[in-house]
Amino acid sequence: MSENKIVNQAVILCMDGDPVMREDYKRFLKDTGHSLLTAETAENGLEAARRHRPDIIISDTRLPDSNSLDLYRKIKKEPRLDHSMLILSRRSETDPKSRVKGIDINVEDYFIKPVKKEEFLSKIKSLLRIKSLRDSLADSNKQLGHTRDRLQRYKKELGKKNAILAREKKMIQNSLKQIQLMSEERERAGKELRELYKLQKIYVYGLIDLLSSMIESKRQYHQGHSKKVSEISGFIATHMDLPRHDIQTIKIASLLHEIGKLSIPDDLSMKNPDDYTPKEIALLSRHPVQGADLLNKFAGFKKVAKLIRHFHEHVDGSGVPDNLRGDDIPLGSRIIAAANVFDNLVYRKKNGSADDAFQIMDEMTGSKLDSTIVFHLNKYVEKHPVKDTDRITSVKLYDLKPGMKLAAGIYSLGGAKLLPINTELTEEYINQLANYHKKDPIGETAFIK
Repeated sequence: MSENKIVNQAVILCMDGDPVMREDYKRFLKDTGHSLLTAETAENGLEAARRHRPDIIISDTRLPDSNSLDLYRKIKKEPRLDHSMLILSRRSETDPKSRVKGIDINVEDYFIKPVKKEEFLSKIKSLLRIKSLRDSLADSNKQLGHTRDRLQRYKKELGKKNAILAREKKMIQNSLKQIQLMSEERERAGKELRELYKLQKIYVYGLIDLLSSMIESKRQYHQGHSKKVSEISGFIATHMDLPRHDIQTIKIASLLHEIGKLSIPDDLSMKNPDDYTPKEIALLSRHPVQGADLLNKFAGFKKVAKLIRHFHEHVDGSGVPDNLRGDDIPLGSRIIAAANVFDNLVYRKKNGSADDAFQIMDEMTGSKLDSTIVFHLNKYVEKHPVKDTDRITSVKLYDLKPGMKLAAGIYSLGGAKLLPINTELTEEYINQLANYHKKDPIGETAFIK
């Protein structure tokens, strides 16, 4: 269950023999989006709790038909209510016994009557956030157990790799053990949920760095490729104003986009790509699927795996593995695809240049590559020219002048190619662009040499 769902649509059960308090609870929760259940006795409250499985149970310490602590123990022992958070309401701060006994059975919080609306809603909101983190951690722990089993099998398959890979696999195992230890500690120290969550993120990114290093160690002819693709992809995603979480997912997927190549033989992975046979190329074309299948075994990597699976798709539907076309291909996959091609043509080639790369990519745009992504790739080159001869300038459409030479093709927002790269602009071309823009909008910027 996501945090937003819990916070915005919680089920809350209030057990109180006082009808005034029950009405207060209804009034407090009106228009909050939460569902309220009320009960005036312990018996009715326990029955309602079993039926509706509330997120939060608020109970008066002096219900008319039950010893309150016996009731709380019943609630805590109910398997169907193990996710519910229990709050006690009592009449005075001078009643310490119920508080001490409540601590013994892990009651989450207390209210002192009379309850103020602001205090009530603030505690409800805070407890729902804690509950969201606790539920998410429980799900993660369950998935983590399955992940560890799969990882052991995977490690055996990598057992014959060189000494560097062996050390790196050992580091993965240690990282997973540390995560497991933190998860167990998280169970014992609920008040440290937020801090532990931050620590877990650090180790996840450590695992990502480790996997990236493993990929690099297998790529003799592509050292630095994954990091450069991640840099370019992050630039493009940022300039497309994507949400921060999506940008981070794309950068991670870029770093790991060749993880499927860990499963190929060493003699092939260390071979010069220019010497690949058609059979070897066909074998390598499956690496995005293999990489996605591997990452799907790790909790929290499903979005990353999806982007990796589809980064060999083409916008015209001719790619692999699923022949997706256009916007059916995840945006992150289209970004990685363009960044991957650009890096191979420029940074992995001796004396490679952005100008030569864009000459080739212009033929691929609209068939293999997304024209919008290629447009933003030009922005990257404008900010990070490879050579002095690669320097380009962005110009507003209404500032175009005859004699200017295009450093990138001009496309409509729908993907139609209007002018190819290297076109020398004339008055006629500029007028045609202006007229076309009225019917089918064109991006407001062009790139010139």
